[in-house]
Amino acid sequence: MRAHRLRSAALTAAATIALPLAGAAIPLDTDPQSGTLRLAAVQGNVPDDDTQGPSRSRVILDNHVAGTLALLDQVAPGDLDVVLWPENATDIDPRADDDAWRAVDEAAQALDAPILVGTDRYIDAGRYNDMLLWEPGDGPTFSYSKQRPAPFGEYIPLRPFVRLFSAEVDRVSIDMIPGQEPAIVPILVPRLDRDVPVATVICFEVVYDALIRDAVVQGAELIVVPTNNASFGFTAESTQQLAMSRLRAVEHGRATVQISTVGVSAIIAPDGSVLQQTQLFTSDQMLAALPLRTSLTPADQLGEWPTIAIVALSLVALLSRLVTTLGSSRRDRAAIASGATGPAEPSSELDRRSTQPGAGTRQPELDDADATAN
Repeated sequence: MRAHRLRSAALTAAATIALPLAGAAIPLDTDPQSGTLRLAAVQGNVPDDDTQGPSRSRVILDNHVAGTLALLDQVAPGDLDVVLWPENATDIDPRADDDAWRAVDEAAQALDAPILVGTDRYIDAGRYNDMLLWEPGDGPTFSYSKQRPAPFGEYIPLRPFVRLFSAEVDRVSIDMIPGQEPAIVPILVPRLDRDVPVATVICFEVVYDALIRDAVVQGAELIVVPTNNASFGFTAESTQQLAMSRLRAVEHGRATVQISTVGVSAIIAPDGSVLQQTQLFTSDQMLAALPLRTSLTPADQLGEWPTIAIVALSLVALLSRLVTTLGSSRRDRAAIASGATGPAEPSSELDRRSTQPGAGTRQPELDDADATAN
């Protein structure tokens, strides 16, 4: 029994190690299937002092405008299909503020390219976290609102109840409202004579399998992860998020761009390899021509079914083990009880003979002399 258990454990360990290695050995296709997208990603950075409020927001917006204009040292107007800004690149909504409108449009017209702009939209009930597609001279032509706000970070669930335990919940003074539309932004690319659908999952929406898969299944040919990591400082949070973005690139076979206000930002190939990467709390820009892909991976086609099957098989194995263990325990208890109430029945002829009176004592033989004397 012990040897059997050791063999089972060894096989399980070997499979656990071998399966990921086998997956890594499979070559992944990274070639374009529907053209390429020429893009730039701008990491504008944030002030390194304690500036807060509108002044801080304006500095961050100006940083991203300046980083966009700096691209003209490397490209000519009209060379790019799109410029990517991060989440919260401007906390001043350019749809509601004339100065912010002019600043964003100045950058778009200088590059003669649309900009994907991260901003907020405020209403009486709360705020939306939006990514706007900004066309030069026309302003915002499309908007995607974050569908999965982070609980206790971007909104407080059950606020009155949670406040009983800590007044700190009111540091999140305005709750974020979830969007309802798929995470897809269609970008018109005249060079390709068509719209290019791009998955735009904001910040930690990258952790939600179904959200990204829905965008890819509905036609997204590239993934963009705009994010704002400023409040996490120099922790490993941004590189953890980068690892998630790399996983999504492989899972869906799509080139992926993670663009942050402060880093880490990165350009990722469809096989998960990092082509470019920035450093934390720096101003930087990245340029790339990335493959557009339309094929669906097994993860896209199967969806949640592999996960459901694995969980179901695990439950079956657990229940089977429980049934076996309970049955063995009952048999053991029955055997103990039987031994306590009386001797066990002899199981063989030898056992029966050994229980006969005198069966274990050999009687001495008497010789003739002894017999006569008696």
